[in-house]
Amino acid sequence: MTADQAVFTDYNGADLFGFGLCMSCRLIPEFVEYFVLTPKAATDEDGRAKFAPYGISKVEAALLAAGFSRDEVMITPPHMLRKVVDKDTEIVALHVLDPKGLAPVSWTLRSMAGGGKSCTEIEFERTIGLIRSLKRKYKFKLVVGGPGVWQLRGLEDRYDIDVLYDGEGELTFPIVVKKLLNGEEVPRYVHGEPVPAERIPLIVTPSRNGQVQITRGCPRRCRFCSPTMWRFRSIPLEKIAKEVEFNLSHGMKSTGFITEDVLLYGAQGLNLNADAVKKLYDTIWPIAERYGIDVLGFSHVSCASAIVLKDAVKYISEIQGLSERKPLFPQVGLESGSPRIVSKYFNGKVYPWKAKDWPWVVVEASKIFNDAYWYPCYTYLIGYPDATADDYIKTIELLDRLDDEGFKGWTFPLLLIPMGGTLIEREAKFLHLTQLPREALECMVRGWKLSLKFSKDIVRTLIRTRNPLINKIVSALIDKALKAMHAWIEGIQENPEIVEEVFAKINIRGARNLTRTILKTILDTTKSKIKARLVPA
Repeated sequence: MTADQAVFTDYNGADLFGFGLCMSCRLIPEFVEYFVLTPKAATDEDGRAKFAPYGISKVEAALLAAGFSRDEVMITPPHMLRKVVDKDTEIVALHVLDPKGLAPVSWTLRSMAGGGKSCTEIEFERTIGLIRSLKRKYKFKLVVGGPGVWQLRGLEDRYDIDVLYDGEGELTFPIVVKKLLNGEEVPRYVHGEPVPAERIPLIVTPSRNGQVQITRGCPRRCRFCSPTMWRFRSIPLEKIAKEVEFNLSHGMKSTGFITEDVLLYGAQGLNLNADAVKKLYDTIWPIAERYGIDVLGFSHVSCASAIVLKDAVKYISEIQGLSERKPLFPQVGLESGSPRIVSKYFNGKVYPWKAKDWPWVVVEASKIFNDAYWYPCYTYLIGYPDATADDYIKTIELLDRLDDEGFKGWTFPLLLIPMGGTLIEREAKFLHLTQLPREALECMVRGWKLSLKFSKDIVRTLIRTRNPLINKIVSALIDKALKAMHAWIEGIQENPEIVEEVFAKINIRGARNLTRTILKTILDTTKSKIKARLVPA
């Protein structure tokens, strides 16, 4: 089992770096991609990975629980495939996240840049090319699964894929593997059945950056989202505790929760459970503290949940001692400022309030987040099939309200895409910036400017990798990137055609001035240290 290097890496301990791989690869110098964003995963001398993306670790655990031995199953990073794949290999399973660069962030960033393949697509193409060459030599079966399989439907022949596996893996995937090993017929497309929470096995390979899933699925039923198509479950607390302990005892230097909404933990549908959330932190935080972990983060939360469980938000912050120098950066769906859009596309996200209350919910939740030192990345969608000028204006008005209230966080517009497995799949289209009405473009620009404003303030806090030199280099590069981004946004606002006329021609993949920037950063840092030592006490 493996994945491409855009997925099979620890991002130097900063998961946020993964978003950089969504950009057009011509805008990411190779040095930055491979040294900063995607360092190679460590292995033992046999090529077995010392950590893996969480989904791969879960599939391995499922195979072992189904009767396979450790010797029969191996997780390996892509750079070790030539070493570990041989004549005894019968199946290669490839985990994909964004293989064609069609995920919302990738599509949006590519559109801003005037096209070009994302780093995620480049890395998939590189890995699948290697696997195909090995397959021609050793004749194994190729199974591809993961959140990005929808991007590969209809491309099975192009990539020599024997089985495209969608859905949950703990119950169905071992059955597919056994059938393939026995030479039985397996459909080209397989959908894995939902797994009861108590039947989800514990990982036996540490997960990347200590991530552990606490909920699966989502009960809100947003039409543009795929996790909401999965039945909602909370993972039993004892399983979470064991996986956190396992990761940290095997050398992981961080830990965090994978969830669509941390405040949904223990909920019955949309009926939230404050006691369950507090007990989660009461149980897991002492484990994290014991291993020297200073922040117990999570991937997502929602605005309505934060208002309902505002005491739990405060509790999560107090138990960890969060502050301006030690904040959290959750992802939060703002989606739109238009009550009409709310009512049609994501009415469950505002529960227990009404669609008309959504702007108030967002503003009120923002205050709760910021008071608790949570600085969210709000994402909102551009390109709803029936969006009007008034819908975009209402979103702009909401962004302006956040700005007036002194909101601390990002507001990032995403182009709505026809993501496979969503309720909106057949209605949405892949749009480009030049196809958008003026109000939609202004709505995007407003969010970008608000994000740049906050980024300038927070960048020093944000860059916290394990490597001090990388911290300095990345900080210098981000300063330059923010200035370039400001000019970029001004250009798009003035004339969207600039994307194709100018931005599409930029290519710094192998830029020499990157080396000069890094050397200057090191030199300036060294000079400042020498100067500080020469100052009399």
